[in-house]
Amino acid sequence: MPLQAELWTQERGRPPREQVMDLADAEGVRAFVATLAHEQVGDAILTHTGRPRVETLIPDDENPGECLTMPDHSVIVGVHGDRGAISYRGADGHGAGPVQLYSHGEEPDHPVMYETDEFSPNCELPVNVITQTLIEFLETAKRPLTIGWQSALDSALP
Repeated sequence: MPLQAELWTQERGRPPREQVMDLADAEGVRAFVATLAHEQVGDAILTHTGRPRVETLIPDDENPGECLTMPDHSVIVGVHGDRGAISYRGADGHGAGPVQLYSHGEEPDHPVMYETDEFSPNCELPVNVITQTLIEFLETAKRPLTIGWQSALDSALP
């Protein structure tokens, strides 16, 4: 099951344009991360299509009597120069409760904005580590364990 990536590109003089990409294999992930590194490309929201969906209380107009569903998780990923960061929210496939975690790296020493979220300090990792982490997520459908994670309170987790 692929990852679905939603990202926005900005061209001079035009409104941002949404793009949705399916990342089905390691090569697709590598190409996606290279795309994120372009200056006119914003950060992305990823969902693993193999993970469960949860029902909301929002009525589904196309299916009367039913409610819309949403992924049980959300991943934000961005690349700024030669470094990037990842956040993971929701069920992570490792425990019973939901989590809200940020990648744990060595810089910067202040919070950083990715997408619409303020990431904890020390959240950035080299781009090649971001790529390998997303490949692991694609292959396992669980929060990757090859990197360290930290909560919004800035405590490093395995």
